[in-house]
Amino acid sequence: MQVHVAVVEWDSHQHELSLIRQAVFTEEQGVPAHLDLDGQDAVADHLLAINGAGQPIGCARLLPSGQIGRMAVMPRWRRRGIGSRLLAKALEAAKAKGLTWVFLHAQVSAQPFYREHGFLRIGEEFMEAGIPHLAMELALPIPFQAPEATGKPMVREQQATSASDKAELRQHHGEGDCLRALRSVMVEPRRDVNIYSPYLDHLLFSRDDVVDPLSQFARRAPLAQLNILIHSSDLIVSRGHRLLALARRLENKIEIRRVPDELGSDASSYVTWDNHGYWLMPDFREYEAMSNFYDPAQANRLNERFGYLWQRSAPEPELRLLPL
Repeated sequence: MQVHVAVVEWDSHQHELSLIRQAVFTEEQGVPAHLDLDGQDAVADHLLAINGAGQPIGCARLLPSGQIGRMAVMPRWRRRGIGSRLLAKALEAAKAKGLTWVFLHAQVSAQPFYREHGFLRIGEEFMEAGIPHLAMELALPIPFQAPEATGKPMVREQQATSASDKAELRQHHGEGDCLRALRSVMVEPRRDVNIYSPYLDHLLFSRDDVVDPLSQFARRAPLAQLNILIHSSDLIVSRGHRLLALARRLENKIEIRRVPDELGSDASSYVTWDNHGYWLMPDFREYEAMSNFYDPAQANRLNERFGYLWQRSAPEPELRLLPL
């Protein structure tokens, strides 16, 4: 199967791009044409897939804001990897522009496709053009540039290899796999840990094999800090929780805050440590997770989100009454 994917301009390829979008969005999905033609095509980078006969079979676009959209593949050409190639080309274009972050509005039915490519869900489901959607985002790796010859010593290749050994995106499926991944994470931190979990899932976080390594971390490192954000303390107080019992014993090392109701729309659950590693479940209700022991870009992205909420959250008074 010969398929070519290229970056094209709207002015020169409007006809081919419109054919695909009209067939998929307007005719197949019933999206009104005026919603598809939103006036932003002229400023966007467009991706066009063409088959061996020169026929347009797929498209996408990248806006200056970093939003990827208008992803469409003609029906008879689906399930052949063309969508993945369009998305990869869009990410290449984003990196070439110096973008460090992209986002999109995915139809709910397409969420698994984007998750396979590393996109993370943001917030709750919403309606767009009469179709259920989810906002999703992806932090792009910062490209390495060799320093100019200045006479200064360069980082040894051995050190870069050591870091890259941990730079592997892992997928985890089901409760057991997610828990095993979380246990492996808990022995990594050396300086700081952030935990975001709406209800501090008992299955994952109220276990000796998770809490004990965190206890050792907090006790051995003089400047260690463990910060935890939750949405509600109701289940934690009524059922008790090992991690919260530990927090009461180590008040100077562990702090728990509750996110204000108006900011509690994020359904993800994640752990970050030392500004370079993360473990993430995009939806705390679904035991599907990913982790990477060395991905500073993504870890910092999660930490920025955590820090924003942390500054706007407050300690939960009910947790002080939790029995040991």
